[in-house]
Amino acid sequence: MRHINDSTYRIPYVIWLLLIIVTSAFGLSGCSQELDGSLHEGADHSLNRIKEAPGPSFLGAEIIPIEIGEQEEFYKSSGWLSDSEILYVSNKGENSSFLYSYNLGTGKETLLYRSANPIITAVPSPEKTKVLIHSAASEEGILTIIDLSGKELYSTSIQSYELTFEWNPFDENLLVISAFTDEWDFSSYLLDLRENNLEELNLPEPFVRWISESMLVYQEWDEDGISLKAPLRSVSLKGNKAEILLEEVYQFDSIGSYLMTVKVNEEENQELGLYTFFRDGDKSIATITAPLLTSFSGWVVPFYDLMENGKGFIYLQATEQGEADIYDGTFNLMRYHLDTSKEEVLFTEMANEPLSCSPSGGMCLYGFQFEKILNIETNEIIDLVH
Repeated sequence: MRHINDSTYRIPYVIWLLLIIVTSAFGLSGCSQELDGSLHEGADHSLNRIKEAPGPSFLGAEIIPIEIGEQEEFYKSSGWLSDSEILYVSNKGENSSFLYSYNLGTGKETLLYRSANPIITAVPSPEKTKVLIHSAASEEGILTIIDLSGKELYSTSIQSYELTFEWNPFDENLLVISAFTDEWDFSSYLLDLRENNLEELNLPEPFVRWISESMLVYQEWDEDGISLKAPLRSVSLKGNKAEILLEEVYQFDSIGSYLMTVKVNEEENQELGLYTFFRDGDKSIATITAPLLTSFSGWVVPFYDLMENGKGFIYLQATEQGEADIYDGTFNLMRYHLDTSKEEVLFTEMANEPLSCSPSGGMCLYGFQFEKILNIETNEIIDLVH
């Protein structure tokens, strides 16, 4: 288990973890090396409760809101299975959580999984053939992998206060998992679904992204002092030496072979962020600038989503510069086309809230519970839950 020094813990990652905790709304679970790979009790799957509501063609822009079951309460949406189908979680009392797939165009709903422990989140695999479910017991996190029929493929428990995980977009049988204690010590693991094997990884940082089948990227933070920027390094799971990709990076993200970094030039304009997009690790393909709001701890990068095909970047852009804690302006929802360098305004007068867009980018889940749908084709904002 590795320790993150309190005096050097980076504010961008603190905000990231706080966002996870706030949006989870349940007590979470944190870290030790004590693992249990057996199937856990108290969970049902493949119960296939289905309800359908008639409706017009989905492509005709009509979206059928979700009707929550009796005594159930909507918790949050959990991503896209296709351009028309999403996952969502609901709760019944304190002891039952349900994961459903839902077709926005037909109203068809299927119960995929039921847990006796609160479901914190569910994340589809890159190819949309599996779902990772994170549920919380009293002092541990339970990770369960199911297929889209609800069949349980793997389950393990990790003593933890919080968990993060990253599907490998080049091989969805591999995931990296980081588990935290309440002191923010962490341990990292590689889950291999082919072998049903969970092994500990010796990673220098808990927050990593895949940029190839065996390559991870992370920011190498200075342990001797507080810093808002750090070099971006790559490390191979095959044991090769870590290499520096970029210097002075404030924030980064990736999807598939596309890598995005955010930098700030404090000498020229510290309220503008420079977003740079790379393909295959180090080939710069596009660059844009956008306002960042300042805060006591650095800068606030508004929410965004990078399309899975790498061709579109949808992001919220502040309409003016300023300080985040007193900002009373709004945000425009923008789409930047990486292949043509063209940019368009999709919505105006928006709040800075999380986004998760469909594979084609035609619609986005929006809000801290992903409780709204942005229909980009019709320029409508629709309540997801009836």
